Amino acid sequence: MNNLTIVTKLRFMAAIAPAILLLAAAVIVGAFHFYGAMPREIYENEYAAVRAANGMESALYKMDWGRFQPDATQIVMDQQRGFISEIEIARTHIGSTDQAEQIEKIANDARPLFDAMRTAAPGDDSLEPRLRDLEGTVADLMSLDDAALIAVATTAEKQARTMITITVVALVVVPWICFLAIARMTGGLFIELKEMRRRVDEISERPPASPEDARALDEALSKLGFPKPNPMLAE
Repeated sequence: MNNLTIVTKLRFMAAIAPAILLLAAAVIVGAFHFYGAMPREIYENEYAAVRAANGMESALYKMDWGRFQPDATQIVMDQQRGFISEIEIARTHIGSTDQAEQIEKIANDARPLFDAMRTAAPGDDSLEPRLRDLEGTVADLMSLDDAALIAVATTAEKQARTMITITVVALVVVPWICFLAIARMTGGLFIELKEMRRRVDEISERPPASPEDARALDEALSKLGFPKPNPMLAE
């Protein structure tokens, strides 16, 4: 089996850094795209869920206030329609099983309560406990939405730290390792070539060359990856 020549080793080390930089560039470009799109993704998903829950809470408070106003029926009906609309929006931005279960619980609890509110006499306080329970369920959903938003931010922070590590390794550590390896190999190459030059000068000054001189040159060339051809293989 032939040894790798010093030229092949140098070429290999010189190619490592550009190859890794090329891969790192693709990863970094993907990371920039991901982080660039993240604000829009958060706004259209997690933050939309938070806004929907806030809209439900606001509608419930307005219903509670509107029941005691002169046009109570119209106010309550308008807010109920808004509440139902916010539920549908929340359903399109579900991020976890807990959120889905909480939204369905709100929908199931709201339906009979709203029916009762439409037929209740103005100022009827019998629905107050049920209204407060529904407000509490909406508040629980808001907590889940906030937790989902925090989870997305935490994940983004972890990914950012990973990308920082990849960038430092790919753009700083690997090129310097390759540089040091090449510097070490070229340093050894310089010593070997200088020694070969000295041997050649000695041979030229006192011909004919001795077997020791030829053997020293042969060993030096073998160290550089150029061993003497095998006669058996040549045949």
